[in-house]
Amino acid sequence: MIVIKYIWYYTMWTLVKIGLHLYYSKIKISGRKNIPKNTPIIFGSNHENAFIDALLITTSNTRFDHYLVRAGVFNNRVAKFFLNSLNLMPVYRAQDGVNPLEANQQIFRACFEALAKKYAVMLFPEGEHNIRRHRRVLKKGITRIALGAVNFVGGTKQVSVVPVGVNYSDHTGFRSAVHIVFGEPIIVKQQEENPVNYNKLTTEITDAISKVHVSLDRDEYSGLDAVFFHDLNSHDLIEPTAINQRASEIQDRSEKLNKIFDQKKELEAAGISFPFRPISTMDTLAMFFIAPLALCGLVLNLPVLLPVNWFVNTKIKEIEFVASLKFGFALAGFGIWWWLMGSWIWDYSQEWAFAVLGVLVAILSLISLNGFLRKWKRFRTTRMAFSNEELKAKYLTFVEQANQLRNS
Repeated sequence: MIVIKYIWYYTMWTLVKIGLHLYYSKIKISGRKNIPKNTPIIFGSNHENAFIDALLITTSNTRFDHYLVRAGVFNNRVAKFFLNSLNLMPVYRAQDGVNPLEANQQIFRACFEALAKKYAVMLFPEGEHNIRRHRRVLKKGITRIALGAVNFVGGTKQVSVVPVGVNYSDHTGFRSAVHIVFGEPIIVKQQEENPVNYNKLTTEITDAISKVHVSLDRDEYSGLDAVFFHDLNSHDLIEPTAINQRASEIQDRSEKLNKIFDQKKELEAAGISFPFRPISTMDTLAMFFIAPLALCGLVLNLPVLLPVNWFVNTKIKEIEFVASLKFGFALAGFGIWWWLMGSWIWDYSQEWAFAVLGVLVAILSLISLNGFLRKWKRFRTTRMAFSNEELKAKYLTFVEQANQLRNS
């Protein structure tokens, strides 16, 4: 039975990994050497982007991962069966209508047993998901599992807590970039489960996780976000260490940060949507050059694009779920559609090369469509902003002051 479970798990692991590398233009993984081998591990990560956080982390390592996710996603029987088959386990909260302490005892025991078998357990100890890149105080669930595992009868005597940072250049965008950072492991050995040890370990894990993702000061978040991310390119990889260090040096300049944020709000009210970089002549030429291929991508992929975009734009209320649901629907929808497309071409031509070529054209033209739409948005915003001399002057002043604070 365990062999079948392994085959199923790693089959899905492979499919999701391929899908993620199509969805993102760049996936950088740093610190793989910090993942211990053949020992029980708890992965503790920041949580900015719903389910896709877990997918990115688990496909960035080869451990047999078990996941803790909020209980609400298990309400459907089919979903519950599917999620359980992939080692997902529910975490209950007060709003789930149960006593979370009692309901989670069985789940914690399952974690202890998984760690005793030298598996990995992944959880998001912030207790929430939010695209804002700031430091958060962790819940104590990760500490309870770590200390509980090393004190569990018949369990492991030592567990490694590996901090993970997931850094998105664009939380919702197709073909954007993501940087996954595995930090140095925190070794947890047998010790008494008391408030002092709980608090000490929670603080240590909080500090460790905040170092591997962009964790701006919460009180000065709006100004710092404007300084560091007003012109972010969705294809650029975020390096959290450099940003965190520079942010800590300027976070006490409240007056300047507030001024920059006020300037940003004024520009947004005038129609500039951030992050924004004026389009260059070369990018403008590239936009018109790829327009025919982009049109081809729209036509070839319209049967999937229409329902996915309709659902995302009309049904999703929380921005943190946008990328996860776009990816999930796209993985299934485009997978089926491209398979059908290839089959039709094969039936008509009896040439497998033509079938493969047709599917490749559909994929490449879809990527071109996304590139065209991004450039078109920049083109329109640039024309709007730079055709008005007063707005142009305000924008250039904002950029100059933000960059001075960022680079000085």
